[in-house]
Amino acid sequence: MAIVAALVVAAILGTNYHLRRAQLLQEFQAFVRSAAGTTALALNGDEINLIRAPNDSSSPAFQKARTILDQSRRINGLAENEMYILRPVGAASSLETEFVVMLQKKTFIGTRYILLEANREHFLKAWKMRTPTSSDVYEDENGTWISGYGPILNQAGEPVAIVEADAQISRFVARQREELLLALAIGCGAFFVAMIPGLLLARNITRGLNKLSSGIRRFQAGENDVQVSVTTGDELQHLGDVFNEMIISLGEKLALLPYVSRFTAEAVRRSRKDPQWLAGMEQEVIVLFADLRGFTSWCETREASFLVRELNRLLAVQADAVVSAGGDVDKFIGDAVMAVFLGGEGSAEKVFACAQELVAAIREEIEAEGWPLALGVGIHRGRAVVGSIGSDTRRDFTAIGHTVNLASRLCDRAGKWQILVSEPFYEMLPGERQVEFERTEPMEFKHVSQMVPTYRFTVVAGIGDPGSVQHV
Repeated sequence: MAIVAALVVAAILGTNYHLRRAQLLQEFQAFVRSAAGTTALALNGDEINLIRAPNDSSSPAFQKARTILDQSRRINGLAENEMYILRPVGAASSLETEFVVMLQKKTFIGTRYILLEANREHFLKAWKMRTPTSSDVYEDENGTWISGYGPILNQAGEPVAIVEADAQISRFVARQREELLLALAIGCGAFFVAMIPGLLLARNITRGLNKLSSGIRRFQAGENDVQVSVTTGDELQHLGDVFNEMIISLGEKLALLPYVSRFTAEAVRRSRKDPQWLAGMEQEVIVLFADLRGFTSWCETREASFLVRELNRLLAVQADAVVSAGGDVDKFIGDAVMAVFLGGEGSAEKVFACAQELVAAIREEIEAEGWPLALGVGIHRGRAVVGSIGSDTRRDFTAIGHTVNLASRLCDRAGKWQILVSEPFYEMLPGERQVEFERTEPMEFKHVSQMVPTYRFTVVAGIGDPGSVQHV
């Protein structure tokens, strides 16, 4: 019996050892990947790009980057030579790189460094995919390592350099040895003190850990409401309770995401590197307003639950069209939608196609229900201030200014199933799209000093087929 029990204990320890070995390797890869990635997010790519020559070591950009590197390596417990910034020399696919920032007394700016062939794939993936990566275990003349690579992006979102975080595999081996010795001590103690209770305890611990591990994997796979039931009556059960509370808290925060626009989430992400980013900046945008005609009078005889349900359905159709076209639903204003698109090559044609799709989809829904409603759309292109607007207790990240106001006024003037656009937007459209519009008489708008040239496009039933256009 003792021999059987000893074999069982040995099998459990051996199995846990091999499983933990693989998990530890993944943890160390995640560690260096996270260290490099989070450090890269804290760095300003445009400032890093200014560091070119050895005498740049006295520049504010170099000193700021060096301070961030030093803080990160201290937090992550890395040595001075285990975190630095590289950039490719010549083509990004080349094995040759040069140092930009290091933490040793000697600055090494511009010193060439040849990547190991085994690490080039991970370096290039971080560069091309703009996402942190980690290497497998490798050896060089200084030892055995695992490395993480985090891309540093400029304001345009292009990579300019890579943060490399190295961890000697000796840490992995030492931790593995510590865990093995601890497991052996626990196993032997349980065997000699109380063979059977010890085996039962080990089984309970394994089950509890497996439940927690399974819960973590399910959460990573997207199951945001996962809960685990650990009933060991010890610290492991407490850990399971803490895990469940953490998942509930995260689920509540994730539930808020649909109430936050995509531009707002992106602004918060960028503000981690530049706290002033939320303060606001002027950008070239295209603003689209879509408003239901006749909705106010129609809802007078409808129940509130019916109105909310059906209005949400109509707004969801419009929001899907906007997001599919690369825009962002800035806000819902009653039965109206305000969408913002960043200006760029081909953006006007995408927005026009989005408006057509939006009107056609709403028309199909409304005519299928037989409701006395219609939709009008206004579009304008111009400069707008994009920033965080509000108080300390309630803020919106939104676009404001004349461009937004004029787009709203155009929407007000658009007729049923019509898309009314301004001349700046019209001029961005290709010629084959411009001929589908009718030029209207210049319109006068409140708080606009000059008459505004506008162009009108009417979506008829069955739009979706080329040529389904009606001028009125």
